[in-house]
Amino acid sequence: MPKTAVGLFENPGLVDVIVREIEALGFPRKEVRELEEPATFDVTGVMSFPRLDFEADLTRELTRIGAAKAEEKAYLAGLRRGGALVFATGSVEMVDAAAAIM
Repeated sequence: MPKTAVGLFENPGLVDVIVREIEALGFPRKEVRELEEPATFDVTGVMSFPRLDFEADLTRELTRIGAAKAEEKAYLAGLRRGGALVFATGSVEMVDAAAAIM
């Protein structure tokens, strides 16, 4: 079963370097993902609350991969402050190596 490591970076400028290092471990590009809070949120309907929708989707994804509630809150707070997240999904050994880089 795949495992996912998540890293929060206060400086989004570091993300490209980190992603390249993780990919150099042999991760397929589709298994390494970057996420920043969008600068603007598209309204998708009359009852749309775009920022809340974004945060709810992210919280669901973090719950799915096994993040604790405290981690979810920290990741959301970091994104609100302008940070970025990196997700790396793969085998336990690969994810442990990616986590060490993060």
